Amino acid sequence: MIREHAFNSAWWGRPAGIVEDPAFFSRSDEEQGRALSPYAWAEFRCSLETAPDPWTLARRGFAQVDTQLRFRIPLKRVPAGSPSSAALAVRSAHEEPFLLRDGNLPFFDHERFRHLPGASPEALRRRYALWANELLRRSPEWCLQVGPPGDPQGWFLAEPEEDHLHLALAMLRPGAAISGFDLYAAALGAFAERGMRLGEARFSIENRAVHNIYARLGAVFLETIGCWLWKAR
Repeated sequence: MIREHAFNSAWWGRPAGIVEDPAFFSRSDEEQGRALSPYAWAEFRCSLETAPDPWTLARRGFAQVDTQLRFRIPLKRVPAGSPSSAALAVRSAHEEPFLLRDGNLPFFDHERFRHLPGASPEALRRRYALWANELLRRSPEWCLQVGPPGDPQGWFLAEPEEDHLHLALAMLRPGAAISGFDLYAAALGAFAERGMRLGEARFSIENRAVHNIYARLGAVFLETIGCWLWKAR
């Protein structure tokens, strides 16, 4: 019902857990306490339609820190961006290898882990750099750099999952000269050209800019997901 989340543990420097079954919250306080005791903090994510009673979660020390929207988008029907985005160079890390470092990345104002005590903006950038380079290692052919050679304006990193492409991470370079819409339109069009038919991901409902971009590009919103965090005292 609960296990260590290896990636979050590596980022945080102490064991971090993830609750995988809502039935965890039907256990006694003593059983839950023992299960949580190895961890500095733990996360629980669940569809709001099937989530446990919010007062039960609060009593057990889990605070809701975010709500996410899960969506799907038919990549071959994504409309083109502006004329300037159509001219953007798009290259995969398989074609032209690259890595991402903390200083290349923007700050992530809508990241749910910002609510962890001690999670500075710099620490969140470090988490995203670690995640980005893991995606680059696993699926370089689906990790795109967008913009002129030697002057990337942004990146869109993805990886295949079952019947779709997981649209994992998209970000503009700080000070980029293009819009977020043009980055997304160029990258999603490139995914379609490379043979992918369907994209799927989720994002925080706090991130209205991304919500508006995906709505404009034809996404279908499927599910609302609650995100809760527990922190050891």
